[in-house]
Amino acid sequence: MINKDNIYFEVIKQLDYKEEKENEEVKFFTDFNVKRSIYTPTMSGKPIIINKSTACLDINSCKVIDTIKGTSLEGQHLSSKKLLVLGKVIFTLYFFIPYICDHLFHIDEIVPFSVFIIVPGCTKKDGIFKFKYMIEDVTSTLISNHKLFFNASIFIQYLNDC
Repeated sequence: MINKDNIYFEVIKQLDYKEEKENEEVKFFTDFNVKRSIYTPTMSGKPIIINKSTACLDINSCKVIDTIKGTSLEGQHLSSKKLLVLGKVIFTLYFFIPYICDHLFHIDEIVPFSVFIIVPGCTKKDGIFKFKYMIEDVTSTLISNHKLFFNASIFIQYLNDC
């Protein structure tokens, strides 16, 4: 496993794939969702009022895994290497409780994730890994009076090219 010291992340500021593709070819990437349902901490029968929700990405480690080389059934090019990315998304929800005036509460919920990115066959198992990432969308929805659903759509691009 590669530790945090050898992982370099750059945030993609724009949310336009077309603009990103014009500047450089997007080759090795993954696009995935991280989701979680939780119960809200209110004691009354009234639902909370959601003000704002945010998400932060924290990568714990990466590991290069040897796989097969060829073409998948879906037509994806398999390079014989995959990069396993382990991390967590920290959701923060800001909300009001109807019977408590003028006080903004917040909940932090940590959700672990793991994803694979197909990387070039010449990728070494040690060294520094460079990524770009973008949190495309963060959603929080009250499913019932006390049940809350979080979702974050995340794009991660592997930048090291042999």
